[in-house]
Amino acid sequence: MSERRFHRVFVIGAYLPNGGTWMAYHLGRILERDFGIAAVAVRVGEETPDHGIHDYDVAMPQVSLAQMENDIRADDILIVNPSFSSHQFGWRLPGFKVCYVQDFKTFALLDRKFDHYVAVGDFVGRFLRTVYDLDVAVIPPFINLDSLPVTTGWTQRPQNLVQPYRKGMAEIWDLSFQRLREILAARAPHIVLAEPIPGSGIPQPQLHAQIGAARYFLTLSAAEGFGLVPLEAMALGCTVVGYDGFGGRQYMRPNENCLTVPYPQIERVAELLIAAVDNPAHSAELARSGRQTATSYNYATFRQAWIEEFSAALGTAPRAG
Repeated sequence: MSERRFHRVFVIGAYLPNGGTWMAYHLGRILERDFGIAAVAVRVGEETPDHGIHDYDVAMPQVSLAQMENDIRADDILIVNPSFSSHQFGWRLPGFKVCYVQDFKTFALLDRKFDHYVAVGDFVGRFLRTVYDLDVAVIPPFINLDSLPVTTGWTQRPQNLVQPYRKGMAEIWDLSFQRLREILAARAPHIVLAEPIPGSGIPQPQLHAQIGAARYFLTLSAAEGFGLVPLEAMALGCTVVGYDGFGGRQYMRPNENCLTVPYPQIERVAELLIAAVDNPAHSAELARSGRQTATSYNYATFRQAWIEEFSAALGTAPRAG
């Protein structure tokens, strides 16, 4: 059988400022660099790489959503996150359509007319099998270890400082944080909760600098497809405490590299946080283990996994070298 040839790869929302679309951008980059398929960013709104929070090594040419729909052909590839399922690209458009399913709550009903699906983690993979009868490969995302700042050692950071990260369903986050503050005020007033970092709009260098200044990173996002920022906090040498977000179980090992529990066990989160601050030797060991865990989620591993996945799914071999 002859090798299949493709002309272009269109990446929906490649420059939207969030982790999921940043992964989609890198799928386009892999197809361009390793397979020789020209990558094009599709604007959903007015986003550009200059407006984003991430570092884009190559600026792809851009087209509007309407232009993509008019131009896409059978020998093109479309990279789409599941949050765009309402567009029904799978039903309406030609080309080979790939969905990197990085969450389970960003869509009401998954577009089931794509040619290929890949899950971000085992939890999402089980969700797809249970709900949609899809048996998919799992390729976790990566964190850019090379771009992380050099931080002070764990023991040199403020002893009782906890850095909350405000991401997730706002009402659930607020109720969880309010209950946590009440418990800490009554039982552990020596614990200092820093101003929560907003879950969006913060350039990564600033985000990483703030996270890396504290010993403890608090995550209260109730549900995540994976959860990149707690993993980045591990890489920055923090002790991660909070909810596992379901998808975070891919890399979170409670009492081995973190102190996490399922939502909505906020009383247990409070107990774990108090224990962590009051037992710094154990917390430092958790932080060291978390940092080691984070090294596994590197770009080289991500890239190689996707080269193999694209080769099999597309029926085309990567370029030599």
